[in-house]
Amino acid sequence: MKLVKLELLRPIEGHSQVRVKNMAKKIEESGIWQRPIVVEEKHMLILDGHHRYEVAKELNFSHILCEFFNYFDPQLEVWSLRADCEVSKDMVIQRAITGSIYPYKTAKHKFPRNVEKCMMPLAKLVKLCGETDSGILEL
Repeated sequence: MKLVKLELLRPIEGHSQVRVKNMAKKIEESGIWQRPIVVEEKHMLILDGHHRYEVAKELNFSHILCEFFNYFDPQLEVWSLRADCEVSKDMVIQRAITGSIYPYKTAKHKFPRNVEKCMMPLAKLVKLCGETDSGILEL
């Protein structure tokens, strides 16, 4: 797991602001950051965790916990949740790089390994964010 500066990450699809507000409230109430987001290692694309990414921004974090994957691992799969949207790894990359991200709930991924919960206390996460100017910090 790595701690990554938010500004380095690229969303691939939209999000629900209502869900972000609810998730932020839950995270603040629990005091625990439960899951890292999933990131494609070459282009820094957010493959899973757009709402957590937005919550981190909402909470004014400078960094977020991430698990990295090679997007071209043949065991990593992507498909569309929408009949009207075509999705492929190349298309996801191109759209994210150009800023033409998919609508909310379009791209779904299956990863070659499970992404485990991290259960990091928010106070520790805030401390780590404050202690690094690095873009990516290995934990």
